[in-house]
Amino acid sequence: MFTQQLKHPPALSVFFLTEMWERYGFYVIQALLAIYLSLHLRLDDEYVYTSVGSFTALTYISPIIGGWIADNLIGHRMAVLKGAVILFFGYMVLVLGNSMHTILLALSCIAIGTGLLKPNISALLGRQYKGDKSAIRRSHGFTIFYMGLTAGIILGTLLPVKLHIWFGWKTCFFSAAIGVSLAFFIFLYGVKRLKLTDCCKIEGNVYLNYLKASIIIFAMGAVAFLLLTFTQIASFIFIFAVVATITLVLGIIYSEHGIQRRKTFALLILCVVSAMFWSFYFQMFLSLALFITRVVQPNVLGIHFPAPYYVAVESFGMLLFGFLLIRITKSFIKKNIAFSASVKFAIAMALMVVSYMTILYTMKNYDSMSLISPWLLLVAYVIIALAEMLLSPVGLAAVTQLASSRFVGTMMGVFFVSLGIGGFFAGKLARIAAIDPSVMNILQIKQIYFQAFCKFTGIVAFAAILSVLLSLYIKRLTKAHD
Repeated sequence: MFTQQLKHPPALSVFFLTEMWERYGFYVIQALLAIYLSLHLRLDDEYVYTSVGSFTALTYISPIIGGWIADNLIGHRMAVLKGAVILFFGYMVLVLGNSMHTILLALSCIAIGTGLLKPNISALLGRQYKGDKSAIRRSHGFTIFYMGLTAGIILGTLLPVKLHIWFGWKTCFFSAAIGVSLAFFIFLYGVKRLKLTDCCKIEGNVYLNYLKASIIIFAMGAVAFLLLTFTQIASFIFIFAVVATITLVLGIIYSEHGIQRRKTFALLILCVVSAMFWSFYFQMFLSLALFITRVVQPNVLGIHFPAPYYVAVESFGMLLFGFLLIRITKSFIKKNIAFSASVKFAIAMALMVVSYMTILYTMKNYDSMSLISPWLLLVAYVIIALAEMLLSPVGLAAVTQLASSRFVGTMMGVFFVSLGIGGFFAGKLARIAAIDPSVMNILQIKQIYFQAFCKFTGIVAFAAILSVLLSLYIKRLTKAHD
């Protein structure tokens, strides 16, 4: 009986491997981008933070359109395949191009390709549990899926550093193209072998739908390129995107009735907490990446330990906590115990506060000329790993559980928009820690970082308190359906 409860659909392994290789390619870029722009291209911190923040925002806001395209025009399977093709093109542009314009074009393609692939592979996984009344089993499956994603992140943060040392930047980008190619063929094989179907039936003429989808995708790419090129207008566009997304969700809520209306509204609140979480999480690729590069001891146990390796440590932590959470989940099933998604989100925010307090403590001797020890930073990254495992896979599972089948792709896109909003605000927050190019003295640099992380810690503590209050409200809103 217990074994049957935890038996998962065979498609889970296909999605596990697809997402693993897609994430490998993406994290080659995500982990190295700020360092590449700052150290290789010699761009100033404020521009780097704004550009990387905008790219991150686009990457996670585009899924709202990618989800809509899948729900209404081409289906979820084709959206995943098209996304992989666009990602491959983006990585190859990075390999072949040399100008800033080609870099921005490549980043635009990566953002749009991710927007098509990410929400729809998660929606397809949720479909495999359709009719399954066990929320714990579904959450367990998404945790396994997220561990595949994490394995890709580990590869994407460890291997490219060595490739860069041995062969240069272009080889790193080419390896990303190889990764997404593997994802494409694994998914294509799985679709045909397992005869996977879309989450909903698509109405209308197939060819006309494909034409509409192609036009929308091209328009998305053009808008993304303009936003990355003219960063001064990005704030207005992102605010508009946020308002449009909230309006869309409120429209969905208005069209629903009874418990489904309350469940969708609860999902919207979870997305708000998610956005707050990612604003601080993405500092790993922004302020923390340059902080580690500039003022942290570069070796751990005699091993060269650059900033991307810290992300790998966080990812290893996610794998460890993933296994532990799976074991804990099994024991909870036996005892019929379950924690709601909103409670797990609140705990994740509390852990983020602890991690930033730990980072701040590493700078207690900020008036010293010596480099900062990496050990407590590593502890902070492991704490972030646990926080992420309590929020991200839980959020994916919550979308497929709380959203109606008609809007599951769109609502999955909305959840990823919360990451985009977090990425955008992460870029804004990171500017607090911007170092002017004229500042060369390590003592001054450490003082600037200390003041910045004092502010970060205060802001994340306020966000954690707010998330607890929202968790209590969700509990009242959904009662047994949370």
